Amino acid sequence: MRKHWNTEKGITLVELVAALALASIVMLLVYSVLMTGTKQYKNQLEKNNQLTDISYVLKVITRDIRKTENPQLISNSEINLNGNNYSKSGDNITRNGVVIASSVERFDIKEDDGKWIIEIKSSEQKGIKKTEIYLRTGDE
Repeated sequence: MRKHWNTEKGITLVELVAALALASIVMLLVYSVLMTGTKQYKNQLEKNNQLTDISYVLKVITRDIRKTENPQLISNSEINLNGNNYSKSGDNITRNGVVIASSVERFDIKEDDGKWIIEIKSSEQKGIKKTEIYLRTGDE
């Protein structure tokens, strides 16, 4: 029996093809897992960037409304604050013509007796991001 094992040299073609087939299957599985992870990462990164953009817009508009003595509501999606014009054009929110948020489905501004309500909905996010700003006057 030992003599028989000592006379074998190398591997057969069938063994080589079987090893290559198994290695190919393993590599395809690894590649599939990596690609799925990359797609999920990019998707979550895009959603996070949109949420950050919307939060930034809400923060900037809130700051400008508080600094402005006389905010001017031009339409339900456009406001002028001390020369800074915020508006929705297409699916973007712009400040003086410069895009500050993209992929925006809805941008609404309402004023009701000293209370400003700003609502922004991203086309990729569920739900509406909303802020209410109460302006204090010196009359009280």
